[in-house]
Amino acid sequence: MSVQPTLKDVAKACGVTSMTVSNVLNGREGEVGSETRKRILAAIDELGYRPNFAAKRLRAQRTSAIGMLILDDVPEFLNDPFTTQVVAGLSNFATQQGYSLILQGLRSESQTTPPILGHLQADGICAILSGSRDLRRKFIERALDLRVPLILIQEEFDHPLVCSMRQDDHGAARQIAKYLVGKGAKHFHYLAPSGHWPAIGARIAGSREICEETGGTLKVIECGDESFEATQRAVAGSIASDGLPDAYIGGNDRMAMATLRLLDDRNIAVPDQVRVTGFNAFDFASFATPSLVTAKSDAYEMGRRSGVEMLNAIELGAFENDNILLPVNLVSGNSA
Repeated sequence: MSVQPTLKDVAKACGVTSMTVSNVLNGREGEVGSETRKRILAAIDELGYRPNFAAKRLRAQRTSAIGMLILDDVPEFLNDPFTTQVVAGLSNFATQQGYSLILQGLRSESQTTPPILGHLQADGICAILSGSRDLRRKFIERALDLRVPLILIQEEFDHPLVCSMRQDDHGAARQIAKYLVGKGAKHFHYLAPSGHWPAIGARIAGSREICEETGGTLKVIECGDESFEATQRAVAGSIASDGLPDAYIGGNDRMAMATLRLLDDRNIAVPDQVRVTGFNAFDFASFATPSLVTAKSDAYEMGRRSGVEMLNAIELGAFENDNILLPVNLVSGNSA
């Protein structure tokens, strides 16, 4: 079965943007030069491109709303600073463009039921997903049934209606692990939430790669819902059973800061006896003592950029950029 050419294929063949092709298809002649218009029409004919009339119907039935769905079994899901920063970036951009944001938290036992997604009235959906790979795939398949653009935050999925919006968690985790190895550390405990998040999986994988390359070891310590109390219980349990590692690598700053407090309460010197790093570098990390070695995550920009790509997709009927990877930079400190 042959693959139907897309608007992006036409744009690539002509060396123009998808918006330029859209302007030609929608009769906006004043936006495109005559030679460019002829070249685009010739490419359309040569490739056998046919406009996405389903997308045109969707544009005619716009709701001027974007759905923001968060699959997380923790009831206080908006306590997570990464989530709130993404939502803020998306919400502020949507408001500036005259769109409203419909925010819905979902639990794993209910996310595939018809009432949750079937009744959602939105021109596009952004989603932050946790849980097993199979669970997340079921959600994505249900969301795609709505036939609207779907942006997955921190998740990869190859589909014409999907844009993957990620940050370089894997690369940043390698940077942190390399930094620790450079300080003489070989044996690491990785602090991770019990629920599976794709971003945490990428960070663990990046850390483990450096361990394998340098002859080190890495053990994952599950910290429940990553709250202060749950993290301290998990770290205390690991100390009782395994002793101190050379370094604790926090899957995020909250778990790293809870660990710093526990170590201080036990008079364990950081970084002299054990090193500690975090991840995200949100504002509250500046309260850590000693100052935290971490990685700067621009979650707000991830949300804002999602809004930009979503509104373009609503206009074009397809994503012009369908796999976006934002950089993450190492932040120096005294904890490692």
